[in-house]
Amino acid sequence: MVKLSVSKAARMLGISRFDIQMQINSGKLQTHEGYVTTDSLRLAYPNANLNSEQDKRIQKMQQIKDNAIYKSGSVDTAHAENEKAYISAIAALKSRLYKEEIKNQHYEHVFAELSERLIILEELCHSENKEYLHKIQEWVGKQH
Repeated sequence: MVKLSVSKAARMLGISRFDIQMQINSGKLQTHEGYVTTDSLRLAYPNANLNSEQDKRIQKMQQIKDNAIYKSGSVDTAHAENEKAYISAIAALKSRLYKEEIKNQHYEHVFAELSERLIILEELCHSENKEYLHKIQEWVGKQH
């Protein structure tokens, strides 16, 4: 189905635009999205030759346009699918990051608590064991 403007249809049939408009208003010619279709013209003017070279070019242009619209829709669909995939991946990464932040906070708390307990242990231990305790404190400090 090739869509033509009212002016284009009138030129193809060799009649005035007003005549086409009258046919549309009386219901003898159907329109589609504001355009006259070649199918409708063939029904209203069965003796008219609509298979001219110009009509073939118009059909070809319409086919190119329809293909472009279809491909554009495919691109939009692919874009939407990619966007959904990205959003899903981002949500998963946010969740993992949040869990890792919670773990990190826990480990920081554990190291802080361990450091405090080592200080208390240092005060309570004998002098011969303090060297080993200092080495442990240094190691904990480097890890934290």
